Amino acid sequence: MSDVLINTGLIAAYILLGIAALAAILFSIYHLVLNFKKAKGALFGMLFLVVVFLIGYFLATSEVYANVAVPVGAAASKIIGGGIITTMMLIGLAIIAAVYTEVSKLFR
Repeated sequence: MSDVLINTGLIAAYILLGIAALAAILFSIYHLVLNFKKAKGALFGMLFLVVVFLIGYFLATSEVYANVAVPVGAAASKIIGGGIITTMMLIGLAIIAAVYTEVSKLFR
């Protein structure tokens, strides 16, 4: 096949992917505005995740390590560390929730 045909197909796929992502975001916002009372739970969930990430971000250090494959700056290092700490906190919360659920089932 010709490189031109492959490149055109890839560009068309990227454009269609962008349109689909934009449509998904816009329809979500549209239905959020229409059904705001039903969406409160989802909004509280998103707010909870933002708060957990901010806690992880503020706990992370901005230390830059010299011997790494891809060197990053201090800001990127803090964001990456915040993401890792957030992941660990969410895993811990999931384990606590699973243990609580199983223990509460024993006493029913």
